[in-house]
Amino acid sequence: MKKILILFFIFFISCTSAEVVELSSGEEIYTSRCSACHGSDLSGRVGPSLKAESKAAQMSDSYWIQTITKGMGSMPAQRLSDNEVTLVIDFIKGQY
Repeated sequence: MKKILILFFIFFISCTSAEVVELSSGEEIYTSRCSACHGSDLSGRVGPSLKAESKAAQMSDSYWIQTITKGMGSMPAQRLSDNEVTLVIDFIKGQY
């Protein structure tokens, strides 16, 4: 039992000490963090469409920021820097 606890502790430390890497473009962020649910073409999958004719497209940036950082409904909050949030919103809106 002691060995299991020690292994768990080592594993826990190694997972929490990983360096946080900020992605540098909105497209990279969208591809890695959003496309699995919202589709590679913004058309939606598990998550709703983000295309120009979607309800989300009509919302203000503050709505987008709140939804991304705090989550909404079944969408979990995303751990992104302020810069990454801005980049991904700009990328999505740039597709309209």
